[in-house]
Amino acid sequence: MIDNWRKAKTSVDNSTCVETGWTDDLVGYRDTKQASSSDDQPKLLFSMGAARAFLTMIKSTDRVNGNL
Repeated sequence: MIDNWRKAKTSVDNSTCVETGWTDDLVGYRDTKQASSSDDQPKLLFSMGAARAFLTMIKSTDRVNGNL
C-alpha cells in the first residue's frame, strides 16, 4: 500500500493536481480531487521499471520532436 502521496510544491492549493507515491517496487499516480484516506480510490499503479520507462519516454527529445 502506498502511504506517502505527494504533490508538486508549485501546485496551487485547489485540488487540480496529480499526486505521486511509491513503495520499494510500485509507483502510483492519482488525482488530488480523488485523494482520501480510503485505499479504494482510483489510481494508476506501475512497477518501478514501467514508471522509469514512461518518464524516460516523456522526457525524450524524440517525443518532443514528434519522432516516436
